Amino acid sequence: MLAPFQIRKFLDLSTGHLPLSDRGHLERYARSGGSFGLTCLSGPHGWFVHVPLDPYSHDWPGSRSLRAILALARNHDCDYVLFDADGPVDASLRFFDDDDDEDE
Repeated sequence: MLAPFQIRKFLDLSTGHLPLSDRGHLERYARSGGSFGLTCLSGPHGWFVHVPLDPYSHDWPGSRSLRAILALARNHDCDYVLFDADGPVDASLRFFDDDDDEDE
C-alpha cells in the first residue's frame, strides 16, 4: 500500500527581501552541489529555500532578515520560501535595493 501523499505550503516573497549577502550565499550553495548552507534550488529568477526546523542554525551565515523570514514561514507552517524576482513585497519585512546590504 502506498503512503498518502503530502501537500506542503510555501511563502512567496520578492527577492528584494534578501540582502546581497544572502543572495550570494544562496548562489554559492547552489553552485557547491549542496556542500554548505540551506537546502535550496536556484533558478534565473530566484530561489526555492527549505525552511529548517531551527532557523538559527549555526551552519548558515545568513542575515537577520533571512532568519526573520524563515521564522515567519515556519510560524505559518510553511516548509519552503519561494524568493521570486517578481514575487510579492511584504510591507512588514525589510526590502533591499539591488546594491543594498544589511549590517550583520
